[in-house]
Amino acid sequence: MRRRWTFALLGLLLLAPPAGAQWAVIDHANLVQNTVAAARALQEINNQVTQIQQLTQSLQYQVRNLTTLPYSSLAQLQASMTQLTTLVSQAQRLSFDVSRLQQQMQVLYPAYDGAITQAGVVADGDAQRAAAVEAHRQALAVQAQVVQGGAADQAQMAALVDQSQGAVGALQATQAGNQLLALQVRQLATTQDLLAANARAQTAEALRITEEEAAAQAEWRRFVGVGVGYTQIPVQVFGGSP
Repeated sequence: MRRRWTFALLGLLLLAPPAGAQWAVIDHANLVQNTVAAARALQEINNQVTQIQQLTQSLQYQVRNLTTLPYSSLAQLQASMTQLTTLVSQAQRLSFDVSRLQQQMQVLYPAYDGAITQAGVVADGDAQRAAAVEAHRQALAVQAQVVQGGAADQAQMAALVDQSQGAVGALQATQAGNQLLALQVRQLATTQDLLAANARAQTAEALRITEEEAAAQAEWRRFVGVGVGYTQIPVQVFGGSP
């Protein structure tokens, strides 16, 4: 009997696990916490990715806004203005310069007095007619220049409108708008020069007529005795008595 218990105890000892061995135990609460932490970390990563994408889009938008316009009409506008300015500056007998104009007016349109002579009146009349003709000729030249530049203005305006509509950012749109404004300013300046040239021609013609009337009056005063001493002389008509 004792031997039987001995063998039974020995079997239990052989079947018993070692003293250092442990059974695997699953901690559900810890697992849930780890899962929640992993989900939060994944959400944070997704948020950072979204922020990076938004920042990239913002940078791309800023780059587009800072992109300059690949078209410029400044050279054409300056060339057109230079041509018109050169044409206007060619005025000779009646200049657009104020100081020169005052000197020219004193020479071309003198104040007639008792010292008037027939030769002086003729010479002044010739100079005044030449000034009027030159003013009209220049006005016609300015008109031709304005009309000739109309086609170029239309082409530039169409190109600038296309550039404005196809602008990739605010800077390109602003630059296109500024060039359109510059074109309008040049057209206004051209119109101003045209009006000035036409007014100059009309004024020269009016001055010429006024001076002819003044010379005629001075000649008449000289004729009736203001410097010549005209005396009435009886005239005998053929076939009649004096």
